[in-house]
Amino acid sequence: MKHRGGLIVLAACGFAVVLASLLPSLAAPVEVAKPTVDLSIYRRVAQIGWVVKDLGSVVGYWETLGVKNVHRAGVLEFQDIAYRGKKTPLSFEMAVGQIGDVQIEWVQPVKGKSVFDEFLSKHGDGIHHLAFPVPTLEKLQEQLKYFKSKGVTPVQSGTWQGTKGAGHFAYVDLGSQGAGLTIELFYNPDLPPAGAQAQNEYPLNQIAHYAMVVRDLKKVGVFYERLGFGGMPVDHVDLTQLNYRGQPGKFDMNLGWWHWQTLPVEWIEPLVGPSIYDEHRKEHGEGFHHLGFIVTDMHAAIEMLTAKGAPVSQSGGWDAPAGQGRFAYLDTDAHGGVTLELIWNKPRSQ
Repeated sequence: MKHRGGLIVLAACGFAVVLASLLPSLAAPVEVAKPTVDLSIYRRVAQIGWVVKDLGSVVGYWETLGVKNVHRAGVLEFQDIAYRGKKTPLSFEMAVGQIGDVQIEWVQPVKGKSVFDEFLSKHGDGIHHLAFPVPTLEKLQEQLKYFKSKGVTPVQSGTWQGTKGAGHFAYVDLGSQGAGLTIELFYNPDLPPAGAQAQNEYPLNQIAHYAMVVRDLKKVGVFYERLGFGGMPVDHVDLTQLNYRGQPGKFDMNLGWWHWQTLPVEWIEPLVGPSIYDEHRKEHGEGFHHLGFIVTDMHAAIEMLTAKGAPVSQSGGWDAPAGQGRFAYLDTDAHGGVTLELIWNKPRSQ
C-alpha cells in the first residue's frame, strides 16, 4: 500500500556483491539464463512493506537503533481495495520511515481481511513485500498481464487518490514456490524524483542487500527462471571464525543471488546447523530474513548496536585471494521479525 510520499531506491551493493567479486577466484563461472522481464522495473526497490502485530513497539525499537524522522500516520482507511477477487474495505495503522532512499512502511492491520492478516497468521512479524514502481498505468497493467500468463495473479489490489491523479497498486504473491516473496507493483503519479536520502544514525544509512532464507535453492531458482527473472547462480563459500550464539559455530550454507544493476538479493539455503537460518525457518518459514549494512569498523559497530539492544547472534568471516571480510548478524528478530546484518570487506589491493 502506498503512502503519499513513496520514494525510489537505489540500493547499494552489499555482501552479495562482495561475494560475487570473490567467487570467480574460488570456482569457474557458471552460465545462467538471462532475465526476460523488464529489468528497468525490477532493478531497484522503492519501498519495503513490513507487517507487524504491535507497530508502536517495533517502530520504537528501530528508532532506538538509529532510524530517524519516522512519521506515525495513524489509522488509515481505504475503500477501493480488492482482496482475492472481492471488494474489501480495509483499515490499518501505519508508520513511515526511510533508510537511505528506501521507504519503510510498517503496517499493523486493524479491520478488514487482507494479505497482511494472512501474512501474520502464517509467518508472524516480518517484511511482507518489496515494492517496484512502474512509469505508467499501462505498464502496470502490462506487467500484471505478463504474470497472469505465467500463472500468477494479484492477491490484493486497489487505488488511492494523489494530488496529480489516482495511484494504483497490486500485490503479486509468489507463494511457496517463490519462497514466500511478495512483489508489489505500483504506479504513483506523485512519485518524487529518485535519489532523496534520509540521514539515519550510522550504520542504518543505506541498505546494502536484501536476503531470503529458503529450503531448496534449486527449486526456487527454477521457479523464478520460469517467471522470467533469469537463472540464479548458486555457490558455496568457505567461511572462517564461525560463531553461533556465543559458541564456536559449524553452520554452512549455499548462497544464490540476483544482482541486477542496483538490486542485490541474497538467497540462503542452510546446509548444516545450528544457525539463525534454521531458527528463522522454524519460527517463520521461508521468506525474508535480513537487511544488510556495510560498516567500516566491525568491532565499533557491534559495540554501539549491542549497547542499543541488538547483540550479535551469529558471525564469521572469509579470506580469499580477492579479499577478506567479516559479517555479523544482530539479534533483532524479536522486534519485527527481521534480522540486521553488518558486513565489513577489505579487498587485497588495500
